[in-house]
Amino acid sequence: AMTMLSSGINAEWPLRPGFWALVEGATATALLTAGGSKALGALQTASVVAGLPYTIIMCFVTVALWRALAMEAGDIDPYGNDFSVLLVDPLTKLKPKLWLEFLLNIVMAPHTIYKVVVRHKLGGIATGIMAAICWVSFIVLMILEIAGQYSSLAVEGLYSLAWVFYLSFVTIVTVVRAQIRGKYKISGNPIEDFFAAMFLYPSVMIQLNRVSKKYGIAPLMPDDPNRVRERKSDTTSKV
Repeated sequence: AMTMLSSGINAEWPLRPGFWALVEGATATALLTAGGSKALGALQTASVVAGLPYTIIMCFVTVALWRALAMEAGDIDPYGNDFSVLLVDPLTKLKPKLWLEFLLNIVMAPHTIYKVVVRHKLGGIATGIMAAICWVSFIVLMILEIAGQYSSLAVEGLYSLAWVFYLSFVTIVTVVRAQIRGKYKISGNPIEDFFAAMFLYPSVMIQLNRVSKKYGIAPLMPDDPNRVRERKSDTTSKV
């Protein structure tokens, strides 16, 4: 892998794989010699922490690959409905209003869920209350867990319980997003909804808050001129 990354698939130097094997082995040996057994644990922890962002990216890449293959096979209409705001738009576009909405939804997500379910008649106040309870419980338990590390009143298990409440909140967001997709015929799947809600729930809140019959829906791809001509010819023939 290191050989391909450094020189491409066709490596001109045949000893390059052996070189990288020696360099990596020498680096690991130096770390173990300098720090002993504790260095190995630190190295393993660093590897896991460094790989976590790539795991999140791979989740989205996998969904994107599935969507591309589904479009190629004809299972998804590339000119069908989609959210007007992409999940990464608040992080990649120079739109202060979008940034402000993203930041507000970090803490105001339960309120946004309540507005969405009431506006689209997907539920009542119970959904918003459940989302608020799960979100507030997650924040409170995480604060208690962190505070317990610096006091003698630490309670075991708060960290795990906090993540249970967060996953419950993510599940509520997933269900609401799936219902919105079904109502406005937006392509997607529950797995995509779950990962979007887990990692970028403020962006999901923006998507849901902006969806309506007249605003907030856009085509997956720009319309094709040939497709426009076909639609016009079909309309003319019907007339």
